[in-house]
Amino acid sequence: GLLGSGFWPVAGRRFAVTDEVVGPLYAGRLPELAAELRIPAGEAHKTLGTAERVLRGLAEAGMDHDDHVVALGGGVVGDLGGFCAATYQRGVDVIQMPTTLVAQVDSAYGGKTGVDLPEGKNYAGAYHQPAAVLADPATLATLPAEEEAAGWAEVIKTALIAGGSLWRRVRRGEAAADRDLVLACARTKLGIVAQDERDEGRRQALNLGHTVGHAIETATGYERYRHGEAVGL
Repeated sequence: GLLGSGFWPVAGRRFAVTDEVVGPLYAGRLPELAAELRIPAGEAHKTLGTAERVLRGLAEAGMDHDDHVVALGGGVVGDLGGFCAATYQRGVDVIQMPTTLVAQVDSAYGGKTGVDLPEGKNYAGAYHQPAAVLADPATLATLPAEEEAAGWAEVIKTALIAGGSLWRRVRRGEAAADRDLVLACARTKLGIVAQDERDEGRRQALNLGHTVGHAIETATGYERYRHGEAVGL
Protein backbone atom coordinates (compact mmCIF):
# COMPACT_ATOMS: atom_id res chain seq x y z
CA GLY A 1 0.00 0.00 0.00
CA LEU A 2 2.99 2.35 -0.03
CA LEU A 3 2.63 3.20 -3.70
CA GLY A 4 -0.25 5.62 -3.97
CA SER A 5 -0.24 6.52 -0.26
CA GLY A 6 1.05 10.05 -0.91
CA PHE A 7 4.08 9.48 1.33
CA TRP A 8 7.33 10.89 -0.03
CA PRO A 9 10.68 10.98 1.81
CA VAL A 10 12.47 13.94 0.24
CA ALA A 11 11.74 17.44 -1.02
CA GLY A 12 12.13 18.63 -4.59
CA ARG A 13 10.46 17.92 -7.90
CA ARG A 14 10.11 14.32 -9.08
CA PHE A 15 11.32 13.19 -12.52
CA ALA A 16 10.28 9.59 -13.15
CA VAL A 17 12.25 7.12 -15.22
CA THR A 18 10.23 3.99 -15.97
CA ASP A 19 9.62 1.58 -18.82
CA GLU A 20 6.80 1.06 -21.28
CA VAL A 21 5.32 -1.81 -19.24
CA VAL A 22 5.52 -0.44 -15.69
CA GLY A 23 4.75 3.19 -16.51
CA PRO A 24 1.14 2.62 -17.57
CA LEU A 25 0.54 0.43 -14.51
CA TYR A 26 2.01 2.50 -11.70
CA ALA A 27 3.29 5.96 -12.68
CA GLY A 28 -0.18 7.41 -12.11
CA ARG A 29 0.01 6.42 -8.43
CA LEU A 30 3.04 8.61 -7.77
CA PRO A 31 2.69 12.11 -6.33
CA GLU A 32 2.79 14.87 -8.94
CA LEU A 33 5.59 14.40 -11.45
CA ALA A 34 7.52 17.13 -13.20
CA ALA A 35 8.16 14.69 -16.05
CA GLU A 36 7.87 11.01 -16.87
CA LEU A 37 10.42 9.40 -19.20
CA ARG A 38 9.68 5.91 -20.51
CA ILE A 39 12.24 3.55 -21.98
CA PRO A 40 11.67 0.25 -23.80
CA ALA A 41 11.48 -2.70 -21.42
CA GLY A 42 14.24 -5.27 -21.20
CA GLU A 43 17.96 -5.69 -20.59
CA ALA A 44 18.74 -5.16 -24.27
CA HIS A 45 17.84 -1.48 -23.78
CA LYS A 46 20.11 -0.89 -20.77
CA THR A 47 22.64 0.93 -22.92
CA LEU A 48 24.57 4.18 -23.17
CA GLY A 49 22.24 5.19 -25.99
CA THR A 50 19.19 4.84 -23.77
CA ALA A 51 20.98 6.66 -20.94
CA GLU A 52 21.76 9.55 -23.29
CA ARG A 53 18.10 9.81 -24.27
CA VAL A 54 17.07 9.88 -20.60
CA LEU A 55 19.72 12.44 -19.65
CA ARG A 56 18.71 14.71 -22.50
CA GLY A 57 15.07 14.22 -21.60
CA LEU A 58 15.78 15.33 -18.03
CA ALA A 59 17.60 18.40 -19.34
CA GLU A 60 14.82 19.26 -21.77
CA ALA A 61 12.27 18.92 -18.96
CA GLY A 62 14.23 21.44 -16.91
CA MET A 63 15.50 19.23 -14.12
CA ASP A 64 17.65 21.12 -11.58
CA HIS A 65 20.23 19.89 -9.10
CA ASP A 66 17.71 20.18 -6.24
CA ASP A 67 15.27 17.83 -8.00
CA HIS A 68 15.50 14.03 -8.03
CA VAL A 69 15.03 10.99 -10.24
CA VAL A 70 12.40 8.37 -9.40
CA ALA A 71 13.43 4.97 -10.80
CA LEU A 72 10.10 3.14 -11.08
CA GLY A 73 10.46 -0.42 -12.35
CA GLY A 74 12.64 -3.49 -12.23
CA GLY A 75 16.38 -3.94 -12.21
CA VAL A 76 16.96 -2.43 -15.65
CA VAL A 77 15.12 0.77 -14.77
CA GLY A 78 16.79 0.92 -11.37
CA ASP A 79 20.28 0.48 -12.81
CA LEU A 80 19.78 2.90 -15.68
CA GLY A 81 17.79 5.48 -13.71
CA GLY A 82 20.38 5.39 -10.94
CA PHE A 83 23.20 5.79 -13.46
CA CYS A 84 21.49 8.80 -15.00
CA ALA A 85 21.01 10.31 -11.53
CA ALA A 86 24.68 9.70 -10.74
CA THR A 87 25.82 11.51 -13.86
CA TYR A 88 23.21 14.25 -14.40
CA GLN A 89 24.82 17.54 -13.34
CA ARG A 90 27.50 15.39 -11.64
CA GLY A 91 24.95 13.74 -9.38
CA VAL A 92 21.38 14.24 -8.20
CA ASP A 93 19.33 12.19 -5.75
CA VAL A 94 17.53 9.05 -6.84
CA ILE A 95 14.57 7.35 -5.20
CA GLN A 96 14.41 3.68 -6.10
CA MET A 97 10.86 2.31 -6.46
CA PRO A 98 11.37 -1.37 -7.37
CA THR A 99 8.38 -3.22 -8.84
CA THR A 100 9.88 -6.68 -9.47
CA LEU A 101 10.98 -9.33 -7.01
CA VAL A 102 14.62 -9.21 -8.12
CA ALA A 103 14.70 -5.45 -7.62
CA GLN A 104 12.82 -5.44 -4.31
CA VAL A 105 15.05 -8.05 -2.69
CA ASP A 106 18.37 -7.15 -4.29
CA SER A 107 19.17 -4.66 -7.03
CA ALA A 108 17.46 -1.55 -5.61
CA TYR A 109 19.86 -1.52 -2.64
CA GLY A 110 23.57 -0.94 -2.43
CA GLY A 111 24.14 1.87 -4.90
CA LYS A 112 25.41 -0.08 -7.91
CA THR A 113 24.17 1.66 -11.05
CA GLY A 114 25.14 1.24 -14.66
CA VAL A 115 24.48 0.21 -18.21
CA ASP A 116 25.72 -2.62 -20.39
CA LEU A 117 28.28 -2.49 -23.19
CA PRO A 118 28.53 -5.07 -25.97
CA GLU A 119 31.73 -6.20 -24.24
CA GLY A 120 30.12 -6.85 -20.87
CA LYS A 121 27.24 -6.34 -18.47
CA ASN A 122 27.39 -3.22 -16.27
CA TYR A 123 30.73 -2.19 -17.78
CA ALA A 124 29.80 1.50 -17.51
CA GLY A 125 28.51 2.56 -14.11
CA ALA A 126 28.93 4.33 -10.80
CA TYR A 127 28.28 3.78 -7.12
CA HIS A 128 25.39 6.09 -6.27
CA GLN A 129 23.40 5.28 -3.13
CA PRO A 130 19.66 6.00 -3.32
CA ALA A 131 18.21 8.67 -1.07
CA ALA A 132 15.47 6.15 -0.29
CA VAL A 133 14.05 2.85 -1.48
CA LEU A 134 10.25 2.57 -1.53
CA ALA A 135 9.30 -1.06 -2.10
CA ASP A 136 5.60 -1.91 -2.27
CA PRO A 137 5.12 -5.71 -2.45
CA ALA A 138 1.65 -5.15 -3.91
CA THR A 139 3.33 -4.42 -7.26
CA LEU A 140 4.49 -8.04 -7.41
CA ALA A 141 0.90 -9.07 -8.13
CA THR A 142 1.31 -7.92 -11.75
CA LEU A 143 4.55 -9.84 -12.34
CA PRO A 144 4.46 -12.58 -14.99
CA ALA A 145 5.19 -15.98 -13.47
CA GLU A 146 8.52 -16.17 -15.32
CA GLU A 147 9.66 -12.86 -13.83
CA GLU A 148 8.72 -13.94 -10.32
CA ALA A 149 10.60 -17.22 -10.78
CA ALA A 150 13.66 -15.31 -11.96
CA GLY A 151 13.43 -13.13 -8.84
CA TRP A 152 13.54 -16.17 -6.61
CA ALA A 153 17.09 -16.84 -7.79
CA GLU A 154 18.12 -13.66 -5.95
CA VAL A 155 16.06 -14.64 -2.90
CA ILE A 156 17.79 -18.03 -2.74
CA LYS A 157 21.20 -16.39 -3.23
CA THR A 158 20.53 -13.97 -0.37
CA ALA A 159 19.20 -16.71 1.88
CA LEU A 160 22.27 -18.87 1.25
CA ILE A 161 24.49 -15.95 2.27
CA ALA A 162 22.38 -15.00 5.28
CA GLY A 163 21.86 -18.48 6.67
CA GLY A 164 19.84 -18.70 9.88
CA SER A 165 16.12 -18.11 9.89
CA LEU A 166 15.96 -16.68 6.36
CA TRP A 167 17.63 -19.74 4.85
CA ARG A 168 15.47 -22.12 6.90
CA ARG A 169 12.34 -20.33 5.72
CA VAL A 170 13.33 -20.37 2.06
CA ARG A 171 14.65 -23.94 2.17
CA ARG A 172 11.37 -25.23 3.58
CA GLY A 173 9.54 -23.64 0.68
CA GLU A 174 7.32 -21.69 3.06
CA ALA A 175 8.45 -18.24 2.01
CA ALA A 176 6.02 -16.01 0.18
CA ALA A 177 7.06 -12.91 -1.76
CA ASP A 178 5.72 -10.58 0.93
CA ARG A 179 6.83 -7.67 3.09
CA ASP A 180 8.73 -9.87 5.56
CA LEU A 181 10.73 -11.60 2.83
CA VAL A 182 11.60 -8.31 1.13
CA LEU A 183 12.73 -6.78 4.42
CA ALA A 184 14.82 -9.82 5.40
CA CYS A 185 16.63 -9.82 2.06
CA ALA A 186 17.14 -6.06 2.12
CA ARG A 187 18.56 -6.14 5.64
CA THR A 188 20.96 -8.93 4.71
CA LYS A 189 22.29 -7.04 1.71
CA LEU A 190 22.48 -3.66 3.44
CA GLY A 191 24.34 -5.16 6.39
CA ILE A 192 27.05 -6.34 4.01
CA VAL A 193 27.11 -3.18 1.88
CA ALA A 194 27.50 -1.00 4.98
CA GLN A 195 30.79 -2.79 5.69
CA ASP A 196 32.09 -2.83 2.10
CA GLU A 197 30.43 -0.46 -0.34
CA ARG A 198 32.79 -0.92 -3.28
CA ASP A 199 33.34 -4.68 -3.57
CA GLU A 200 36.77 -4.64 -1.95
CA GLY A 201 36.07 -7.48 0.45
CA ARG A 202 32.97 -8.94 2.02
CA ARG A 203 30.53 -7.52 -0.54
CA GLN A 204 32.00 -9.88 -3.12
CA ALA A 205 29.94 -12.62 -1.48
CA LEU A 206 26.85 -10.95 -2.96
CA ASN A 207 28.22 -11.79 -6.41
CA LEU A 208 27.35 -15.47 -5.85
CA GLY A 209 26.14 -16.75 -9.22
CA HIS A 210 26.71 -13.41 -10.90
CA THR A 211 30.17 -13.74 -12.44
CA VAL A 212 29.13 -16.64 -14.67
CA GLY A 213 25.55 -15.34 -14.83
CA HIS A 214 26.69 -12.03 -16.30
CA ALA A 215 28.85 -13.88 -18.80
CA ILE A 216 25.84 -15.93 -19.89
CA GLU A 217 23.80 -12.75 -20.36
CA THR A 218 26.58 -11.08 -22.35
CA ALA A 219 27.23 -14.11 -24.56
CA THR A 220 23.53 -14.39 -25.41
CA GLY A 221 23.10 -10.69 -26.15
CA TYR A 222 20.91 -9.98 -23.09
CA GLU A 223 17.97 -11.52 -24.95
CA ARG A 224 17.79 -15.26 -24.20
CA TYR A 225 17.76 -15.29 -20.37
CA ARG A 226 16.36 -13.05 -17.69
CA HIS A 227 18.95 -11.87 -15.17
CA GLY A 228 17.65 -14.18 -12.45
CA GLU A 229 17.61 -17.13 -14.83
CA ALA A 230 21.26 -16.55 -15.73
CA VAL A 231 22.19 -16.20 -12.05
CA GLY A 232 20.28 -19.39 -11.27
CA LEU A 233 22.19 -21.28 -13.97
